[in-house]
Amino acid sequence: MGIVPINPDQDNTAQDTSWALSMAAAVPSGIIKIGEGFATLGAALLDLGVDEDRVEAVEQYFADINPFDELAASTGIGKVTELIVNIGVPGGLAFKAASGLGKATLKAKQAGKYLSTGEKARRFGQGMLGAGIAEGAAVGDVEDAGTFGDFLGGPTKVKRGENDPATELMNRLKFGVEGMAFTGAFGAAGKLVSNMRAVRGTNKAKRGLEKGIDKLDSWFRANGLLTQEGFDVKMKRIGRESADTNVGERAMVEIDNIADRIVKSYRKVATDKVDGTTRNKILEEMNNVLMSGTAKNGKLRPLFGKVNEYAIDPKTGRPGTTAKFKTGKELYNVEIESIPVAKKEALRKLLVNKYKADPKDIEVMFNQFDKIRGKWSELFTGMGRRFTPESLKQFETMLPKYINDVLDRGYETFRNNPIVLADNIRPTKTLITEAIKEFKDIAAQKGLKLNDDLARDMVDDVWKGASMPKGFTLGKTTAPGQVRFQNVPAFMTKSLADKIDQKTIADRATTNIEELSGVAKPVIQKLLGKAKNPMSSIVEGTNNLSMQVRSGQFYDDLILTNNKLKREYDAWANGGRVGPEPRIPFLYNNTKEAIKYAGGTGDDFKQIISPEGDAAREIDRWFDPKAALKNIDEDSVVRMSAKGEIEDILNPIAGKFALKDYAEAFAKSQNSSKSFPQQIYNSLILYPKGLSQMSKTILAPFTHARNFISATAFAAANGILPFGNTKDVKAAWNALQAFGPGTRTSNEFYQELLELGVVNSNVQLKQVADLLEDVDFGSTLNKLNSDWGLNRFIKGLKKIKRGAEDYYTAEDDFWKIFTFLGEKSRLAKAYDKAGLKLGQEFVDMNGAKQIFNDAYLKREAANLVKNNVPNYAFVSDFIKGLRKFPVGNFVAFPSEIIRTSANIVDTALKEINYSTIINGKTVNPLRGRGIQRLTGMALTTAALPLGTVAAAQAIYNVADEEIDAMRRYVADWSKNSVLIPFRNDDGKLSYIDFSHLNAYDTVTRPIQTVLNAVNQGRADEDGLVDDFILGMIDSTKELGSPFISESIWTAGLADIFVRGGLTREGRRLWNPQDAAGTKIYNSLGHLVETQAPLNWKQLTRLGLSMKPVVGIDGKFDERGNTYDLGNELLGIAGLRRVTIDPEKSFNYKITEYKKGIRDSRNLFTSATLKGGEITPEQIVDAYVNANRALYGVNRNMYLDMEAAKVLGMSDDSLAQDMTGRGERRAFGFINQGRFRPLSISRDVIGLFQKNAEKLGTANPYEQAAGVIGRIREVLSETPLDGDLFPNITNPFSVSIMDDAVAQANQIIGNNPTNVALAAAPTTGFIGQGNVNIDPITKLTTAEEIYLDPTEKVVRRNQRTNTRLT
Repeated sequence: MGIVPINPDQDNTAQDTSWALSMAAAVPSGIIKIGEGFATLGAALLDLGVDEDRVEAVEQYFADINPFDELAASTGIGKVTELIVNIGVPGGLAFKAASGLGKATLKAKQAGKYLSTGEKARRFGQGMLGAGIAEGAAVGDVEDAGTFGDFLGGPTKVKRGENDPATELMNRLKFGVEGMAFTGAFGAAGKLVSNMRAVRGTNKAKRGLEKGIDKLDSWFRANGLLTQEGFDVKMKRIGRESADTNVGERAMVEIDNIADRIVKSYRKVATDKVDGTTRNKILEEMNNVLMSGTAKNGKLRPLFGKVNEYAIDPKTGRPGTTAKFKTGKELYNVEIESIPVAKKEALRKLLVNKYKADPKDIEVMFNQFDKIRGKWSELFTGMGRRFTPESLKQFETMLPKYINDVLDRGYETFRNNPIVLADNIRPTKTLITEAIKEFKDIAAQKGLKLNDDLARDMVDDVWKGASMPKGFTLGKTTAPGQVRFQNVPAFMTKSLADKIDQKTIADRATTNIEELSGVAKPVIQKLLGKAKNPMSSIVEGTNNLSMQVRSGQFYDDLILTNNKLKREYDAWANGGRVGPEPRIPFLYNNTKEAIKYAGGTGDDFKQIISPEGDAAREIDRWFDPKAALKNIDEDSVVRMSAKGEIEDILNPIAGKFALKDYAEAFAKSQNSSKSFPQQIYNSLILYPKGLSQMSKTILAPFTHARNFISATAFAAANGILPFGNTKDVKAAWNALQAFGPGTRTSNEFYQELLELGVVNSNVQLKQVADLLEDVDFGSTLNKLNSDWGLNRFIKGLKKIKRGAEDYYTAEDDFWKIFTFLGEKSRLAKAYDKAGLKLGQEFVDMNGAKQIFNDAYLKREAANLVKNNVPNYAFVSDFIKGLRKFPVGNFVAFPSEIIRTSANIVDTALKEINYSTIINGKTVNPLRGRGIQRLTGMALTTAALPLGTVAAAQAIYNVADEEIDAMRRYVADWSKNSVLIPFRNDDGKLSYIDFSHLNAYDTVTRPIQTVLNAVNQGRADEDGLVDDFILGMIDSTKELGSPFISESIWTAGLADIFVRGGLTREGRRLWNPQDAAGTKIYNSLGHLVETQAPLNWKQLTRLGLSMKPVVGIDGKFDERGNTYDLGNELLGIAGLRRVTIDPEKSFNYKITEYKKGIRDSRNLFTSATLKGGEITPEQIVDAYVNANRALYGVNRNMYLDMEAAKVLGMSDDSLAQDMTGRGERRAFGFINQGRFRPLSISRDVIGLFQKNAEKLGTANPYEQAAGVIGRIREVLSETPLDGDLFPNITNPFSVSIMDDAVAQANQIIGNNPTNVALAAAPTTGFIGQGNVNIDPITKLTTAEEIYLDPTEKVVRRNQRTNTRLT
């Protein structure tokens, strides 16, 4: 009994059926089986009560006319496809017809209503019932299909081997009941996936169960508890901020590089020392010019004025540029005056003549200065346009005075939090020491003596109590952009210095930096780390100003969007409610208005924030009580004071009402990472987790290559051929923001993509960044001493890290930009072909009226990319929150793959079915695009990987049987991967794990896992469904693994502290007998390994492969492996071939086997030898349970041995390895496919006796021994090749014994001497009352197991009234 190894020279094509052919045959076979199912059901009904066998005739008829059945059943994927078609088609149609959900939803929508949750549930229940009935009726062969009951037991277990019509009907009823339940579960799973990808909501008030379901749903929605419109406006703000930041960052990078080149040039001619000080001087000169103007003290001069307003050009979707688009209105405008020519020329002369700068670099620098000043002008313009006339006057008065302070705000002390006073970074020891001396010197200049202790206290009070005001505010109490001090030495201030004497030297003052004396100001600026370079001004100033302006625009956009919805809804309601109900508004002036639009009661709503006083500060960090805002929309309700005066608007949504969850979402988030235990958890768990994830991705060069290659699938899955359009390739490359030839040349285009939300949304990078931001690691150390904190080390590597991040982002951005351009081009061509002209109105795929122009095409292409390509912005808050747990690695990515995969299919189907009227004709403009997208998804996720495997099998003559055998000898993480097989020159098999490169492995791996389980279950006789369930269990684990498995860091900790020096893969970190020092050393090395960047394992292999010799210090690693250079180079792209070596791996299998045997035996002793009283029933249960586990261990080893033979390992080698590990006898049994049940040792039997004597009871084992012996005999005949562990009934079961006594009493009237004899003719084995007696053997299942041969003859004779001879 064994599997014959495949001959490498043998043609195996005949014995292997193509998966594609099998799958193709499964579709018509499944359809034919629908007819077979209904016909068989009818025949069974006709056969009831008559001695006819029409069922068998029907089954034979369909077997004769179905030419596809055998081919469909030849592969796992064929069997599954056939069953899905067989029950899915009638079940789906029945669900649709019975539920009427589609029609009811459409009807309700047309009537301007929504179906309630109760109505949906009722109709869904009807659909479930209809689907269950249809599936029970249509299933071709229930016994072949099987049920969940076959796996789990219970009332739905299929009864096999009985061909009577009643059994056939009962089996179909069982299948139908399960089909009804499965339909419900499938619907729930679909709802979950739908919510993960959905943003939409009704904005309606929900109550009771409906509200609870919506709350649960929100965990998996991108918008969470936000309304769809609120989420869209939020994303718009983030896009604007990102675009602003990019302008500053690009200018910073250019200027930084220019400064480096200038220093390098100067080094060639300088006679004095050139170091960091030289570079700082150059940067300070640059900053002075950047921040210069013609205003007082050389400050920037903002110019206030008006510009013409232009209407939107319908052909472009942007404001027109010619006179015909002028509206006659003017818009407020702020423009920062150009850099004074004299200052520009002076800087140019200095840099070129003295420092030998390249004149071209100087022009680039000034160009960047102009761009950033233009961005500042744009932001100040946006700020000014929001003010009322009175506030605008104050704005124009204050801005010229404080503009430089607001923009030139770079201080090291405020790096952690530049907005409010919190966790300032401690200056270095050197700066503090210098500041103490300078404080004492300033005091001495005033004739005061300051001792060291007081000077140190004053220095600490200054940097700890310093704060930077937020943005630009109109309040008079705090000067915008100027550092505030809570406790600055009074003798350093202009107003108090002359009043301080030796007695009051310790006095402190609260003031801002402009009130410091001339000598004190530079000292304190140096202490706080004031930057004097243009990069700081550009980045810090731009980011701060952008956040303030874009935040204000966010609140304005909420009001504008809400009021637009209100107008549309009112027009629909007042116009007879014709057509579908439009979206309702989400902000309300009072609860009465809220109930009018959203329903519910007043308890469903909450005021977002009171409009009174400074309450809005809780939701708006930029709240300015002195900045009155214009009414942004004429439809907004004006608030009146008690005196009848119009109240100022300080925040547009203050005073508004919304659904409670949405209202509370505006509440200011609090920092939850302040407690000491939280800091410990952050530093010991979360930060190392983030660092390990960063090391394995951002700082791993090989991962960059795989990241770029695997991302090609995102374009391909959307039906766009990667690299198929060279123009788009070039455009995408030019827009990238990483350093490289030709990159960063389309920055404006990239900034537009940022505003659209297309780019800079790499899921893995953003998750690592968020995790490191969560923990703020090193801040505690910096509070103590920043010289020895990790901050200094990290700062030194900042450029390397930032460069790596730029490349990681660029690898993701390239394919998003390429896909964006492809989508835009295809949309334009499709609509143009349908006859749509620029500027023409039409109804889009979502039912909204649109104007066809370039702006629409960009928006729609951006939406397609955001919905169909992984994007961190669309990860739900719940999934993002999982990063804070010690489990899971990059949990956001698989959740995005699930969301976008469903979206691709949904988008394709919508495109195929979308029709609209263009020029009076009904057309389907996007049908071809939908088919193209659906085809791309199918090719990317299924045809390409499976086709590649099939091609490799054909080329290298690898049989399916060999693939199955390989899976038993690959690493655990590859067992359910798509394995591309190869046959090496020596005949050994190797493989490439295609799943490592497959971005969609998250959705395809569970399917592969199910198919593997179905393939492995072909040998049993209990139907397809139980194998399907096993596959689903494993696939669920595969799907959930990224979310619940140990993170890289916590796995390392668990290997040491939980698993005792054993990794999850079974590798030992140390021997238990090793010295403590060795254990510590190996443990630390293991933890360092989890944090090691640069793909060091791959680099080690690559280094070995390049060595020219084999031997000492040659190509061998510590385990004796050698590596091929070409293969290792392919590994950079994730295409490394791994050779299957069963000879090496089999020893690990033996180790697992021996552990499994021990654990199985322990199941018996741990359950029966606890020391307390135990019954024979419990002993038998424990014995059966232990043998069930033991059978699984032995069967697993049997399959491993058979697989090893297929892979070329001989019986002799297997025997030698097993014998060498003390398992000679086990090898003999397993190799013959025989199961050796658990033997109870004499020692264990003796323990039962001792325990009974101790308790003073009869020995329960003596009562159980006979039954155990019979069970052992039955199990000894149970083969290992079919997963056929028998279903054993315990004869000591109370219910069975009661049944036996009851029957006996009924028959003989309590005469104990006649129990066994009297009961025999009417019952089965002991206690089995109404049991099934086999018509052939005349025995029950229990009798087959427990009776010896003589007893079986006696029982047959009793039933047939024959005598024992």
